[in-house]
Amino acid sequence: MACAPAARPQPVQVWEGSARVLLRAQRYRLTFTVDEQTQRLSGTLENRSSGDLFGATGTLLPVTGGAVLTAEISAGDAPRLNASLLGFGVSGLSLKAGALLSGRVTGRDFAGTLRVGGLNAPLTLRQTAP
Repeated sequence: MACAPAARPQPVQVWEGSARVLLRAQRYRLTFTVDEQTQRLSGTLENRSSGDLFGATGTLLPVTGGAVLTAEISAGDAPRLNASLLGFGVSGLSLKAGALLSGRVTGRDFAGTLRVGGLNAPLTLRQTAP
C-alpha cells in the first residue's frame, strides 16, 4: 500500500506595521501560512490599536524580486445588526467592515494598500517571524 507524502508544516509568518486610516494611525499584525503548492494564504489581520481581529484569505504569488500579496479581510463572526423601524429594516449587517489587502513583498518589507469601505489606506509591514 502506497502512502501519500506527509504534508510539511508551513511556517507561520508574522508581519507588523501601520496604516493611516481616516487620519488616524493604526497598528496592524498580519499572521499567516502559505501553502507552497497553491500559494494560498490563510491567517488573521489584527488591528492592534483597536484589538479587532479579522480573517485573511488570499494568495502570495512569487514575482521577480519578491512576491505579490492579495487577501480578502473578513469580519468573520463580528456582531451583526438587526433592526427595523415602521416595518423597514436591516438584518444581519456586520458592524465591522471587510477589506482588501494588496501589495508587494520585497525581502522582509511589505508596501501596499488596505482598502476599507471604498477608502484606500497605505499600509507598510515588516516581517518579524520567522
